[in-house]
Amino acid sequence: MSEHDTTARRPLDWFKRHNPLQWAKRHKKLTIFLVIVLLIIAFVVNTLGRTAAASAALTYQFVRTTTLQKTSLTDSVSVNGTVASGSTASVTASDSVKTYKVTAVNVAVGDTVKEGDVIATLDTSDVEKQIENAQESYNDSVEEAQTNYQNSVEDQATNLAQLQEKLDKAQEDYDTLGLNDYYSSMQNTAGATGTNRELVEYYYGLFAEKIAGLQNTVANLQVQLAQAQKDNNQDRVNEIQTQLTDYQNQLSIAKGQCSIPELGLQGFDTITQYYNQIEQYRDALETAQQNYDNAVTTNSRSVDSAETKLEQATRTSDTLTDLQSTLEDCTLTATMDGTITELNATVGSVCSGTVATIQDVSDLTVEVTIPASSVGKLSTGMQCNITSDATGDTVVSGTLTRIDPVANSEGTFGATVTVNGADSGLLIGISAQVEIIINEKDDVFTVPRDAVGTHEDGSTYVLRQTGGEGVDMTFEEVTVTTGDSNDYYIEISGDDLQEGDVIRSSSDLTQGIETTDNTLDPMEEMMQGGEVAVAAPDAPVDGGGNRGSGPEGGGPGGM
Repeated sequence: MSEHDTTARRPLDWFKRHNPLQWAKRHKKLTIFLVIVLLIIAFVVNTLGRTAAASAALTYQFVRTTTLQKTSLTDSVSVNGTVASGSTASVTASDSVKTYKVTAVNVAVGDTVKEGDVIATLDTSDVEKQIENAQESYNDSVEEAQTNYQNSVEDQATNLAQLQEKLDKAQEDYDTLGLNDYYSSMQNTAGATGTNRELVEYYYGLFAEKIAGLQNTVANLQVQLAQAQKDNNQDRVNEIQTQLTDYQNQLSIAKGQCSIPELGLQGFDTITQYYNQIEQYRDALETAQQNYDNAVTTNSRSVDSAETKLEQATRTSDTLTDLQSTLEDCTLTATMDGTITELNATVGSVCSGTVATIQDVSDLTVEVTIPASSVGKLSTGMQCNITSDATGDTVVSGTLTRIDPVANSEGTFGATVTVNGADSGLLIGISAQVEIIINEKDDVFTVPRDAVGTHEDGSTYVLRQTGGEGVDMTFEEVTVTTGDSNDYYIEISGDDLQEGDVIRSSSDLTQGIETTDNTLDPMEEMMQGGEVAVAAPDAPVDGGGNRGSGPEGGGPGGM
């Protein structure tokens, strides 16, 4: 073999002796380490190159910031409305006087009135004439009814007096049995007392049973005597005759004893005659009593009817009452204390509608409409801040006192805000802006809502300035805890936060970029050493403001 061939074989022999694959197999751990190092070097070189490209491609036009300081966070709803009076009354003419002309107007717009003050007077000549005629008719009716009632009472008295006289006579006849001698109370030798009728009833009852027994015995003996005579039994005839004579004597004696000498009544037969008349006298008395009672009922009804008609006649007739009301309605008076804000009455005109409007200018409200999206947050009793052109920078205090339960045709809800205090400076009819306070927290740090960023793990942060000026500022992430918020601001807190910290108003690093390379992601490419570097050539700074009702002081400013 030549020297040339020998030389050519040496690299091949070297490769066989030094094969990288065989070397890697013999040195596995070292090989893995070298591969990792090479990959890291490649990543760093690539990242530095892309960062340089990004820095060259990004141009920031502005960077907005806000300076932290303790303030108040207010969550509210702002609405517009119109100032109105909380107490309004209209003075109107009733239908009965709408054709009557005005004869006097006692007030002008702007006058202060008290309830009952006369606003205007209408012509009353026609209604006064009608009242005069109606009064005459009323008086005639009352006079006629009064006469009828008086006659009815007198007729009743006369009729009842006559019937009472007959009743008294019937009672007297019943008690005396028609005898001239009448004793309301007397006592005879037997100790009986009472009226004539009572004495006759007493004596008749005292002897009637005994005499009836004797009469019955006499009658039986007479029958027996006749039978004995028929039988020709003389002994029996003599025996019965003796008994009959004895009982006849007893009967005669008993009848003689039944007498009332004081009344001139001698013998049982006379007393029986008067006793039998008692029933007739009793019937006559009952008839007289019934006649009297019937007359009382009948005459009472007649008197009651006349009395009712008199009462009805003395009541003021509906016509007269209506006319008197019409006369009163001709004087139009204030229905409340307040100020005349509208007047529609002139002398010689007729009042066909509202004559005057009275409003309490010290009791004001603002009538507002609330969007449907906000009404659920609100409730009556919430504090309100009211502003208007009339009050300038002065904020007037108010209270939400009414929210309509049903939306109107436009889908919003009517509501009333009552102005607190009498001297607010607000004027009826002007427009006003109302901020309804939902809640308010004092002495807290607040930033625009966009200033707070959120990591994938849910933690929140803000970007705090660490250096630089204007669009060249640099920032660092500061972990914060968020609290209450409104539509524009959010409460933040954290141990690293201090008053005076300058916070980027948006955690979105693309905000304020004028031109970018679409292939780059600033959020990924601009984080360097834990800071956000905002580098750009000189550019105008756009000072921005916070949206909505921001914190007092410490508002955002352009840097």
